[in-house]
Amino acid sequence: MQYFLLERALNYFIKQAKADLTALEGKNIHFTLQDLTLTANFICSNNRIFVSQNELKSDVEIALKSQVFLALFAGEDLTELLRQDKIIINGDVKTAQLLVDLFKQIDIDFEEILAEQTGDIFAHQAGKIANKISNKIRADGNQNQPLESVKNAITTLLIAPSEAAVFSNKNP
Repeated sequence: MQYFLLERALNYFIKQAKADLTALEGKNIHFTLQDLTLTANFICSNNRIFVSQNELKSDVEIALKSQVFLALFAGEDLTELLRQDKIIINGDVKTAQLLVDLFKQIDIDFEEILAEQTGDIFAHQAGKIANKISNKIRADGNQNQPLESVKNAITTLLIAPSEAAVFSNKNP
């Protein structure tokens, strides 16, 4: 199920960005998010990405942590991340660079996507809360485990809202 959702999300964002997959046509990319133990094959065909969990012969194998994956979306330089040993690439480095370039073309506006389902007011408030949580994580310096930090911040927000960092500047 998670592979189906990943495939749908990737292709949705590619379509929204009007990204061109021509350079990746026929490529198979074995992709691993190490801290989430997520392993998938991205098969590029017909201007789409198909996601498979089956072991397939790949053109390139890419392994990295979710934090580094998000950094690539934010525009971090692949070469610099390789120098810092934050990404492991085995195989065709050019294919890996093409994939990174594709991800850089995709500008995800989660607030806009959420607004289509929930309305502008709710989506804007959710976006503000997400930004505050993200800023709190950065301020705490807990960047090695961003998902754990998000989970903790959301749990605090739901269980004890008055103690949540989101409301730390509010007067009781």
